[in-house]
Amino acid sequence: MGFETLIGVLSFMATLLLVLVGLLNFSIFRKQLRIAKDQIDTAVRQLEIAQKQPDLYLIPRAVTETSNHLRLFVEHPKLRPYFYSEAEWQAGDEVSLDEIKATAELILNNFASALMHAAAFPEYPVRGVDRIIMFHLRRSPALREFLIENFERFPFTGLTLLCLKNETKEEVEADLQHLIQDSDVDEREINRRKELLQLYRSGEPREAIEYTSYSMKRRR
Repeated sequence: MGFETLIGVLSFMATLLLVLVGLLNFSIFRKQLRIAKDQIDTAVRQLEIAQKQPDLYLIPRAVTETSNHLRLFVEHPKLRPYFYSEAEWQAGDEVSLDEIKATAELILNNFASALMHAAAFPEYPVRGVDRIIMFHLRRSPALREFLIENFERFPFTGLTLLCLKNETKEEVEADLQHLIQDSDVDEREINRRKELLQLYRSGEPREAIEYTSYSMKRRR
């Protein structure tokens, strides 16, 4: 009788031990599961951050490209009226014509870069960029003159800049007609301008930035 009792006690203890081992294994499994879940959450957050990198990079670039000239105006405030207040250069002005042309070139090059980035990357804040460019082109004879006189230097963005410069379709077409009649450029450039006029006249109205996208895709 005592031996049977001992067998029963040992069986109970063995069963209890198996239960304890099972609970311990379950606890370890839950801990491992929690660690795995934390790792997955971390990986998801890292992926979200990586996906936002283009935005984090392109937005400050847009600000830089469309406002880089402000430092120049701080250092040379007498240039500012020629790009904000419709001021036109006159002989005897404190600012030289060469300074104004150099500033216009710098600003337009920055604007062209911003437009090409906007055309290439959907994350680029084009809506803010085009409003800034429009503001300056419509208030600066210096920018308008440099664009027309050096239109061949803007093969991707020229038509977009003309659209932002003008208020009506008729004004854009008039600029293109004037550019086609320019005798100081070669035949290849004249043909390119004729193609731009045909493109502008054909099809439905487009957003100005679409002409930059078209020119970049066509060149590829």
